[in-house]
Amino acid sequence: MTALRESLDRLACRLVTMTFKPDRYPSRNMTYEGNKEYILHFWSEAKAKLKRDVIFIAPIDALLDEMFTAFESGNRDKGVRIAMSLWAADIKKLR
Repeated sequence: MTALRESLDRLACRLVTMTFKPDRYPSRNMTYEGNKEYILHFWSEAKAKLKRDVIFIAPIDALLDEMFTAFESGNRDKGVRIAMSLWAADIKKLR
């Protein structure tokens, strides 16, 4: 199990990669499904370790669900906006 900061750092990085078009992923092995899996994994790890900022768990869960729904329904622009809003909220600083 990784430290909270590491889980949040990895989550933030994966949110950025969600904004790439599939043909622009930095690696051939990277896929939307893989990114989604990593995001859910790192967020799950982070949630279990949050102490001070637990009030943000439900809103972030809702935004992640909305983001994945947007991407999967073909609304890429909305999915990108949500991913970037989570990243810009500096989730790496949650405690």
